[in-house]
Amino acid sequence: MAILLIGIDDTDNQSNPGTGRLARRLSDECARRGMSPLGVTRHQFHIDPAIPYTSHNSGACIALESEDEINSAKFMYDFVAGNCANGSDPGVCIAKASKMPDYIIEFAQRATQQVVTMPEAYWLAERASIALRGLGGTDQGVIGALGSVGLRASGSNGRFIDLPGLRELQGCVDAAAFDRIGVMVEYDRCERAPAANRRCETLGWVRPRLLGGKPVLPLEWCEQRNAWVPLDRKKAGSDGDGSRA
Repeated sequence: MAILLIGIDDTDNQSNPGTGRLARRLSDECARRGMSPLGVTRHQFHIDPAIPYTSHNSGACIALESEDEINSAKFMYDFVAGNCANGSDPGVCIAKASKMPDYIIEFAQRATQQVVTMPEAYWLAERASIALRGLGGTDQGVIGALGSVGLRASGSNGRFIDLPGLRELQGCVDAAAFDRIGVMVEYDRCERAPAANRRCETLGWVRPRLLGGKPVLPLEWCEQRNAWVPLDRKKAGSDGDGSRA
């Protein structure tokens, strides 16, 4: 069974939900079809006036286990094409996690710091035998789609916006709740020793970072709440996934 990485980008417009939400819907549909989702990550790319983007210039990557790679890929193209917003410029990238060349990861990392181009994205994808397809409009989303796959494969860039069990974490939970869904906890500026029954107030928003190939949640102590709280907070004006609320 192979681990597939599916990158998508530029699937929205100014009035429709962002790419992060569509990625979660695609992950849910993959699960319904018998595949095993391994989490959805959001990846932030370079902000520059020369880059056309809808809101945040972020892409998303879905990781999952699948036995039928060819039919899985066809379904994913159709799903994104059928659910992206009017006027969007969607791109989809599908690659095996085990066959990710260093030059794809290097391209993705450059895309977080500078302007990169569609011809380069297509050329590198062809060189690596990675499926990269534009699905409409200018096809500009192929850059973020390939970049999202590369950053997910790097293991150390991005934030989990979906993970089995993640969105069920609400209110105040103990550390064992994170262990159960495979999230590693780190304690920031740990002047206070964590208690054995340490409590975490989720603040209604838990989005672990992708670090070392694993979901890692940095926590800091909050005297006011008498609990550990996530170091990363939800930003005003978004749903925290790079999508408009």
